Amino acid sequence: MSLNKILVVIDPTEDKQPAFERGLDSARLTGARLHLYVCLETKGDEASRKIEGGRMDAILEAFANRCEADGVEAYTEIDWAQDWSSQVVTAAARCSASMIFKNSFSHAAVDRELRPTSDWTLMRLSPCPILMVKNFGDWKHRRVLAAIYCQSTDDAHIKLNNQIISFAQRFTDAYGSDAHFVNAYQDKNHKPEFEQLARICGTPLEHIHVVEDTPASAISKVAEELSVDLIIIGTVGRTGIKARMIGNTSERILDHMQADVLVLN
Repeated sequence: MSLNKILVVIDPTEDKQPAFERGLDSARLTGARLHLYVCLETKGDEASRKIEGGRMDAILEAFANRCEADGVEAYTEIDWAQDWSSQVVTAAARCSASMIFKNSFSHAAVDRELRPTSDWTLMRLSPCPILMVKNFGDWKHRRVLAAIYCQSTDDAHIKLNNQIISFAQRFTDAYGSDAHFVNAYQDKNHKPEFEQLARICGTPLEHIHVVEDTPASAISKVAEELSVDLIIIGTVGRTGIKARMIGNTSERILDHMQADVLVLN
């Protein structure tokens, strides 16, 4: 999949927009177009909504002007809905986005358990990969960590592994990054082989990390050791208990790491 259009979710409640900054940087490097999108809640009277709409229109125009000054093609859209995260999914499908960039902030564990977060909704329903942007800054280490699971033999996991490896390699080419791969395991009788993983990933042995632990803990440990700028993870389950378990793993990584997290599904 080529990176043609990035849907950048602008957060109307925040002054800083790290997703936009990351999107603008990415567009400069890849030639992608930006779709600057904000969804406002349908609450309050007509006059207050008009004021808020005007405020966001001015903010989007300023962002679009920055894009134009940098030679980046950008479009803007203001939407209205009660459930903004679900509306983002609809907007991404409507504009044929290649990827979604969204601000992401740490949540307390109890908040994650009480109700589904916007992060979880997007990870479960998004029609395309999502980059959860933490604190914007240059990817100074130029280091990517991709989480794979090569013990599985089912077609969905094999396809997802190939997608993760492909994205890691593509980011390496686009950003001049250094790609590493981590594979967690818990069954000592089925420990993944370094040489086999290196062949699959097309990378030197020293870039393969095999860790006996749960996926979330293994990914976090290796990410901290390497000081990575980006973590790439994948999701297969979309509904029911499996989706909730995958969401918990992804959200734990989001909450405990300062790196950006790219979620593929």
